[in-house]
Amino acid sequence: MVRRLPVPTDPDVRRVLDRQVELMLHLAGEVMDGVTLDECLWRPTSDGWTVHQRDGRWFGELDEEPPDPPTPSLGWVMWHPIWWLSVLLADARGEPTPAAESIEWPGPTESLPTITGLWREWMDLLDGLSPDQLASPEHTGFPYRDERPFVHIAGWASMELTKNLSEMCQLRRIARQLGSS
Repeated sequence: MVRRLPVPTDPDVRRVLDRQVELMLHLAGEVMDGVTLDECLWRPTSDGWTVHQRDGRWFGELDEEPPDPPTPSLGWVMWHPIWWLSVLLADARGEPTPAAESIEWPGPTESLPTITGLWREWMDLLDGLSPDQLASPEHTGFPYRDERPFVHIAGWASMELTKNLSEMCQLRRIARQLGSS
């Protein structure tokens, strides 16, 4: 039996989701304080996704088929939410979706501020939608291309960002322990 969860258009539910992300951003900020480029470029495996320098700027990679298992570098995990938040915002606004290879990774010290800024843009976009718009599939797009209510995208974004931030914290710890030995 599949249980249908209530659609969280209620502002109190949204506040709980927003608070969870804000708390995770705060904790990630503490764990990521002083992160180095070497830590960000260290790779747990030789075939995992990472970031690469092109013309003095850094960009992530995103192949159609992920490595098996996908064990990315910390830099890539910091780039990933910048990519998907950029795509999510463009898609929700009806703007052209940026290609993954065009999304720059700002480096170790600017990644969390960039993610936080994009998250605030996302919250502003959601705040501008009515409960009817959140319950409608009118704006539904990335990462789902079906008729589910747009609020499911909002729920996915909260979960995905929390997961990404948790991965960053874990990879930082591993990079510091294994990458420096």
